[in-house]
Amino acid sequence: MRVLTVRVMTVNDAFRAAAANATRAVDGDFIGAELVFPTVEQLAKTMLAPNRWQIIKAMESAPSMSIRELSRMVKRDFRGVYNDVQSLLNGGVLDKEGEKIVLPYDRIHIEFNSDDAAA
Repeated sequence: MRVLTVRVMTVNDAFRAAAANATRAVDGDFIGAELVFPTVEQLAKTMLAPNRWQIIKAMESAPSMSIRELSRMVKRDFRGVYNDVQSLLNGGVLDKEGEKIVLPYDRIHIEFNSDDAAA
């Protein structure tokens, strides 16, 4: 099962975590997929906006598809879905397979603390 772990942490903490993960990878340990945001607000803007979360949920366990197919699936206009997909692609949540898009994870795990909002 491919799991994307999404975390909120400061830039310094993110660099420390990346260095620790690099050391583990060199030692042969498996390093899962991680996405780090500097603030809860940035996480919410990129992934948790209702229309973007709707896209993520619609694409769970779905094969790769065109944005037009996705817009039909979520019953939204093409332009709005296109803009949201571009943000999710740029944010590292979705991937492209040729001309199609895919959610390459079986599960998304999101971690943050209430005091991360002040980070």
